Amino acid sequence: MSKIDRTIAPIRPALTHLRQADAHFQWQQWVANNKTILIAAAGVLAIVSIALLLASRYQAALPAGIDSSQASGQSLTTPEPSSNVLAPFAQLTQEQAQQTAQDQLARFVELQMQLEQLFTNTEWAAESLTQAKETALLGDNYFQNENYRDAFSQYQSAADELLATIERGKTAVALAIQQTIISIDQLDPAASQQALSQARAFFPRDEQVDQLQERINTLPEVSGLLREAVNYELAERYSDALIIYEQVTNVDSATKVLAERVAAAKLGLKKQRVRRLLGNGFRALEQSQFTSARSAFTAVLTEEPNNAAALGGIEQIGQLYDVAVIRKAESDAATAMAAGDWNEAVSAYERILELDPTIQIGITGRAAAIEHQRISNLIGAIQAQPERLSNSKLFNDAERAVAEAKALPYQTRAFIQTIEQVSTLLSQYRNPVSVTLISDNAIEISLSNVGNLGQLSERTLTLRPGTYTLRGSKDGCRDIYTEITVLPGIAPIEVFCAEVLP
Repeated sequence: MSKIDRTIAPIRPALTHLRQADAHFQWQQWVANNKTILIAAAGVLAIVSIALLLASRYQAALPAGIDSSQASGQSLTTPEPSSNVLAPFAQLTQEQAQQTAQDQLARFVELQMQLEQLFTNTEWAAESLTQAKETALLGDNYFQNENYRDAFSQYQSAADELLATIERGKTAVALAIQQTIISIDQLDPAASQQALSQARAFFPRDEQVDQLQERINTLPEVSGLLREAVNYELAERYSDALIIYEQVTNVDSATKVLAERVAAAKLGLKKQRVRRLLGNGFRALEQSQFTSARSAFTAVLTEEPNNAAALGGIEQIGQLYDVAVIRKAESDAATAMAAGDWNEAVSAYERILELDPTIQIGITGRAAAIEHQRISNLIGAIQAQPERLSNSKLFNDAERAVAEAKALPYQTRAFIQTIEQVSTLLSQYRNPVSVTLISDNAIEISLSNVGNLGQLSERTLTLRPGTYTLRGSKDGCRDIYTEITVLPGIAPIEVFCAEVLP
């Protein structure tokens, strides 16, 4: 069996970059960007190494008489295996350990870059950085001596140190920012500045830190404005307080107590307005100014729907106002009935029924007013058209209307006079009257409500008093149309041709 001489090339220390200040950042960046390539290259090297070992073992195992050149197809000689060549599994394990150590190295480099990117000032982490680098350099020594397990352990410790440093820095910054905000909310400039200085140890120039510094600078002005606004609140000058709080908003809208103070001022202003409305409502109620009182109490309930005083005021209005309306309407109706103003009386009683359609005084009063109005209108119509009394049905209706009118409880002077006048008319129209018609015995005569009387020289009729229409017709004579009013003592009526046709 021939030997294969394969010498393992010395490996450059993995952290030599830590001693080369000029190439420091470039090396970290290169490792971070080419981590995948490094892992792939290591895998390829491992596969090549295993292939070479298998080839050497294959050459050693060829039977006698077989030309090795025939077996290989290329090489005429087979080198003897070296005494320091590792077995395939052992070499694979060694290469895996090397790769694992390199992975931890890459993690260390990434964390170092992350630390420098997260914090604009790393002086606070100088001691931890130094310790981590020294630990990593120790790992380099192990790596150079192919002691990859110890190299892995040192790289891991160095990376863990950087990770703990980053977390410590984040925690310290968060606590400093939180304490700064708390102190600003407490309106404490000194404590706020002290806490912010701790944050500046990590971020000398940072947007959030600068914003907090601006808030600290405005604390004296904000404190002064808040004191002024609170004094206005104590004096119940809530509108003035809200104006000051608006100024605080313009100076520092993030002031913690601002929303609370604005809400308190608005609540005070609301309560002040409610008290004023309640006072106005009850004063109006005492003066029986129910409309004004209802308006004031309704405004209170708009602000506070469950305000007990306003609800009580509305209930009192419901009681007192209804009673007042009923009394006033009843008084107006009585006055109108006494004056014979039946329409006004009906309107007054309807105001009562609008409150409650079951109120009896409204029901009976309205019915009485309507009855007075009906009979009054009927009596007035009889007085205006007495001639219609010639109709027996209308005459009987008129007699009933006069009887009902005399029985009505409300009798004005004018109404009584109208009733007397109609009564006189009824007496006139009650008994038939003898009416004599005189003509030339050549004119055809007809009379309304009676009919055709024909030609006559003289004729006496018995007619009910009233108005009748007489019509006369004769050849060569224009027709005669005339209305006659039949009353007791009526003179004879002559019917002759008054106009001869040409």
